[in-house]
Amino acid sequence: MYNNKALRQIAIEAGADDAGVVELARPALASERTHADEALPGARALLGFVVRLNREPIRTPARSVSNLEFHHGGDRINEIGRAIVSRLERDGVRALNPSMGFPMEMDRFPGRLWVIAHKVVAVQAGLGRMGIHRNVIHPRFGNFILLGTVVLAADVDEYDQPIDYNPCLECKLCVAACPVGAIGADGQFDFSACYTHNYREFMGGFTDWVEGVADSRSARSRSAITSSRYKRASTALPTQR
Repeated sequence: MYNNKALRQIAIEAGADDAGVVELARPALASERTHADEALPGARALLGFVVRLNREPIRTPARSVSNLEFHHGGDRINEIGRAIVSRLERDGVRALNPSMGFPMEMDRFPGRLWVIAHKVVAVQAGLGRMGIHRNVIHPRFGNFILLGTVVLAADVDEYDQPIDYNPCLECKLCVAACPVGAIGADGQFDFSACYTHNYREFMGGFTDWVEGVADSRSARSRSAITSSRYKRASTALPTQR
């Protein structure tokens, strides 16, 4: 059995800004139980952790700057998760860290692609509450965070609980700021609008562009597919590092 404080300290030493531990048997995590056990048979607990993002690069309308901050934060999440798993392996504890975002289990598309729902884990581990914009709001860092999870095949002596208040003030600023109206003032959320706006150039958009070129019947119609759209799509493609 692992010690809660020791486990959280491992996460902090690895670079996390906050961390919490939750038992996989908790009823609120029923949606994650099967997926965690498929990834790591014998999974017993989940260590959720947070990496703080720099605020202004996220706030800027310059998409390239925001993407750079998200990519750096995502790399940190994955590096921290791997460091935690390496430490636990040295202690004889089986563990794994699902990716922060991509890569995902694309063979399951259009079903559930992610191994673990990091937001669900974070809320249960006391790392914040979900706002009406569907992001986790940390009590100190706000929603300028990215989330990671480590799955453990071990019990922990003490588990963390959700915070007893919601940092979301329901000020509706996110409702006003959303460029596609995905967040309703009544709390409703249009997933399709959000998904299309954020991921078009990362997934289906480039395929659409290629199909558009292939289907063009003349140079004139081909030129209608603007170079700016091509550049956005091609620069959004993943590159090998």
